[in-house]
Amino acid sequence: MNKKIAVLAAAFAAVSMMPSVTDAAAVTANVPVGSVYYTYLDKLNGMGYIDDLPNGAKPYSRMQMAKWVMQAEANAKLRPMPAYLKDQLRELEHYVAPEIEVLKGKADQDNLAMRDMSLELTNYNSDKSEYDYARPHTASWQPFQGKNGYHYADGFNAVLKGTFSGNVGHETALSITPRVSWNDDDDTELKLEEGYVKTRTGVLEWEAGREALTWGQGKTGTFTVSNTVKPLTAVQVHLQDDRPMHGFFRFLGKQNYHAFYAQLEDDRSDVAKRTHSGTDYDDAGLLGLRADYTPTDYFTFGLARVSMLGGDGSHLSGNDWGKWLVAKNSGREKDRWDDIAGGDFRFRLPGVQFYGEVYGEDAGGLTPTERAYRFGVYLPQLTRDGSWDMTAEYASTNNYWYVHQRYNNGWTYSGDIIGDNMGNNARKYYVDVNHYMPGNVTLGAYFQRTEYTRDVLNNPTVNEAAVRGSAKVSDNMFLNASLGVAKINSADFTSRGDRDVFATAGLQWQY
Repeated sequence: MNKKIAVLAAAFAAVSMMPSVTDAAAVTANVPVGSVYYTYLDKLNGMGYIDDLPNGAKPYSRMQMAKWVMQAEANAKLRPMPAYLKDQLRELEHYVAPEIEVLKGKADQDNLAMRDMSLELTNYNSDKSEYDYARPHTASWQPFQGKNGYHYADGFNAVLKGTFSGNVGHETALSITPRVSWNDDDDTELKLEEGYVKTRTGVLEWEAGREALTWGQGKTGTFTVSNTVKPLTAVQVHLQDDRPMHGFFRFLGKQNYHAFYAQLEDDRSDVAKRTHSGTDYDDAGLLGLRADYTPTDYFTFGLARVSMLGGDGSHLSGNDWGKWLVAKNSGREKDRWDDIAGGDFRFRLPGVQFYGEVYGEDAGGLTPTERAYRFGVYLPQLTRDGSWDMTAEYASTNNYWYVHQRYNNGWTYSGDIIGDNMGNNARKYYVDVNHYMPGNVTLGAYFQRTEYTRDVLNNPTVNEAAVRGSAKVSDNMFLNASLGVAKINSADFTSRGDRDVFATAGLQWQY
């Protein structure tokens, strides 16, 4: 891992010395992680209408999305596109129309505007509103994961939110997503789910504020950072878009680099005392570095390192930072940071894509000895026209994953796992099938089995299945619905089993 970090450090140093360029596009806000437009992009990618292979660092900017849409438009003129896919492309065109106008030279920026608004009504019938399988606070289960840290209460839940974004001048963009929620526990909450400002210097874009991130290629989660946890408040820097490598490293194709620093919650030590888990440090930092390379249009891979370090009473000295830089800690008992490092990839062939993640958690040596794996296959054309597709995925962690002897709350933020909510010593099996019809109508079903903390007696397992669908009901309104059931075996580490039923219906307005 020390060689990998040296390469990352050198790459970021090289990027920081890049001169300003005149061909850089306008700065735009990002497409929120979890948006349906990522599903449309994946489908166009799987069907071969997008030339580039998007990397594993999300969110993508609206300008990046617009470039892919224009690629799909060009390829659709050369190869007939199925009717259902034309409708998906049309929705993408409408969503990034201002950026397409900029790329065509008909406008110079995207003005501030309401982008979308959604109302979700959910009924969650369970013996408990949430199941925690923790050592401590290292795993949990709820339906509809990936909700930016929102937790459903038992009974009725209502969530209303909207996204307002655009440019304030050619070089600055901002985005704000407020959320109001209410449930049967009479909990009413108004909060800023996401809010950030974005600008650039040369080819580097800078962001500051609260925003959901995912690093990796997983369908059901990612090992380092994900949108299962509430969005981190962070400072970020990355290339504005993928850029070609030159010289000796040109075989790596296109490159991009991301870095962020976030500060975690200020009550970590109190939580550790309350749960009798040991020690932790308030305001600990989370530092992430990632490098993405795309050698060909059919293969992309990323290398990442994310470290939990510092905090009140646990500041790093200059000598500590030197050891951190070369990934050399002081042994298991004096380890001053918690590292997760490794890589992920996606390989695209006609009619099939393979993807995976291999990461390790540093347990006190020069390399991350405690490893986690995720492998998946995406079949975009179960039928010739691609109107049916399927994804299958397997993920596994070991006993030391997401836990640490210094940061005893584990790899968490406000009680939720920053990475994959399956937690440590767990296995997850997932399969979904979807059917697409003209008029932006989609029907699908999935099954997921998660085996939690497998080394203990009566370890919990959750078998979860649901059917879901969406349909466009007017020019800018969509209806979404799902119905599912989960069977929890050995709930709360006892012989007791529970059955949960969950259903949701929602409206989304797109502008």
